[in-house]
Amino acid sequence: MMQKIQKFGGAMFTPVLLFAFAGVMVGIGTLCTTEAVLGPLAAPTSMWYLVWNVVLQGAWCVFNQLPLLFVIGLPIGLAKKQAARCCMEALVSRLHSTPPRRRRRKHS
Repeated sequence: MMQKIQKFGGAMFTPVLLFAFAGVMVGIGTLCTTEAVLGPLAAPTSMWYLVWNVVLQGAWCVFNQLPLLFVIGLPIGLAKKQAARCCMEALVSRLHSTPPRRRRRKHS
């Protein structure tokens, strides 16, 4: 029984690994896109802002897709082979490169 609990704990660790990195990137990205901190370098029209905004949006992608990451991450973590973990990285890359769908408002 203890081995099964440890295996489940290890499976939970797979998606949780992303949280620390994504959290740090959200912090750094927010810092680097705030005009109050960096002045005109972080103006919304500057290349600096645009590059860091891409990093920031990629980091928020992890938190925006949290349920999906757990749905995919748990089975990968419970898989018998370690090679399955690359699927998690592929999913995160896919989510980062695909813009979210915008819902159209119905005009009444």
